[in-house]
Amino acid sequence: MKKIITLLLLLCSSIVYAQPSTVGPVDIAVIKKRNVLVVAMNKKDSPPFFSGEGDKISGIDVELARRIGEVLGVPVQFRRDAESFSEVVEQVKTGGADLAVSKLSITGPRLLAVRFSVPYIKLKQAMIVNRMWLSQNSKNRETYEVLRNISGRVAFIRNSSYDTFARANFPRAIYVPEESWDKIINDVMSGRIAAGYRDEFEIKKISFEKPDATLSTKTVTISDSVDNIAVAVPYNSSQLLSVVDYIITNEFSNIDTKKLMDRYKAESKK
Repeated sequence: MKKIITLLLLLCSSIVYAQPSTVGPVDIAVIKKRNVLVVAMNKKDSPPFFSGEGDKISGIDVELARRIGEVLGVPVQFRRDAESFSEVVEQVKTGGADLAVSKLSITGPRLLAVRFSVPYIKLKQAMIVNRMWLSQNSKNRETYEVLRNISGRVAFIRNSSYDTFARANFPRAIYVPEESWDKIINDVMSGRIAAGYRDEFEIKKISFEKPDATLSTKTVTISDSVDNIAVAVPYNSSQLLSVVDYIITNEFSNIDTKKLMDRYKAESKK
């Protein structure tokens, strides 16, 4: 009986080892079998990260996504029906996309749902503040002290990373989630809210797009708070994550705010 069992075990082992290892990692094999890389991206344009439609879509995130597709050997399909950044993450989490490249910030809650690559851009967090409000609330304190303990109305884009950052960094503030960043800027200029909260690139864009905003507002960079922008993949896509990390580290790791502004200004002239 023991000889029969031993013989069966040896036979099974030979069958297992005889199987050719041609499939490779499951997460990569699924993409290659489908022959398309589905990339989740916010519905709203965000130049110079992504903007346009169809064959005319362009931007840094588009270039990164297409480079990932090239390495995998498959074309890229951009899924752009997400109404918010949170929805972009949800599409990756539930399998609606293979990954997300959408100026996506790393946050604690998102880390519980998906895995993130190494950052391809690191931006400081920043604020646009109403000058009158700042003057009335300074009480001889430095600007950074006033903002660290701000108890006024602070607006940010609803369901964005700054929705999360604001509640963690400004516990005394009155939170004002908004759908439109333009509305936030206008509300700060008019004094309806004390400040708008976003990354330094978006804050610096204001003086380029709305030069008159400097008369009623002040921009402030929060030097010790960083917004890490990265690619999101499903929690079980470890091999895909390795591919993305490699591409970012070797080809997309030198992007800073100045380069973003230079590119944004150049694209705005077209």
